[in-house]
Amino acid sequence: MRIFALELNNDIKGISERKKYIESLISKLPSPDLVLLPELAMCSYMPNQKVWEYADSCGKDTSAWAMEIAAKYNTFIGLGYLDFENGDYYNRYMIADAERVYGIVTKSEGEAAVFKRGWFGNIIKTPFGNVAVAICYDSRRKHFYENIKDEEISLIVFPHGSPANPKKDAEEVATNDCFCNLYAEAFGAPVVYINSVGKLEPMPGLMGWMMKLAGFTMNGKTKIYAGAGQSIPLTLKEGKGCDLALAQERRKKDIVFYGNNLTKENLIFRNLILKPDIKMGVRKYNKRRA
Repeated sequence: MRIFALELNNDIKGISERKKYIESLISKLPSPDLVLLPELAMCSYMPNQKVWEYADSCGKDTSAWAMEIAAKYNTFIGLGYLDFENGDYYNRYMIADAERVYGIVTKSEGEAAVFKRGWFGNIIKTPFGNVAVAICYDSRRKHFYENIKDEEISLIVFPHGSPANPKKDAEEVATNDCFCNLYAEAFGAPVVYINSVGKLEPMPGLMGWMMKLAGFTMNGKTKIYAGAGQSIPLTLKEGKGCDLALAQERRKKDIVFYGNNLTKENLIFRNLILKPDIKMGVRKYNKRRA
């Protein structure tokens, strides 16, 4: 299966503009079987309530466009979008082809001031097997692992809108390699990490202030982790391609967690910054939603 991951420019705004932009990239891919896009690909990653104006209604527009593009380029497509359903906003990811949407995954631990949080499933059943999808931070949490550990998996997808300090490239790459390789080795299945590039939009809370102070941006680092795959050469700088033989795989080894995290936590950061930010964010979400 010819799989491509597209690293999108986060600075391009507007649904119609992004549709044109995304299609312009897909049109340059050589015979794609599956095209994977980042978190919130349809609207760009914005971790604040301004993103609400770009929300889809129960995924109708996103589904129609995804199927249209899939038909036009004879491919499957996976993309992230913002959904509005029953009065709440959800950070979601779907996989579709020309005929149907095969499934939707919702981010469980989304940005508290922006998205409805909860405990959601992570498997999309497709003609090429079960695809495990964890959106951004969910990929490093035990909830995702518990949801997929007893399933047969053919592919693991980590769509991200992940900001980091651009002066610490080596640390960012090492972190990505660590958790992606852990899953690739545990399940014997390819892992695709997709992130955007560009400016980080303002994020509320102390953590947002700290990111702004440190100059965080979206740095990409998109990569396909597949030891047995054949890399597909591309002149398109936004794309990564790999020719893979997908097969349903059972977990071969356990993944060890530190509490609910894949890596050891900074307890000072979690207790003094992250927890208060989440509580404040939930209050802001509920107040604005009401």
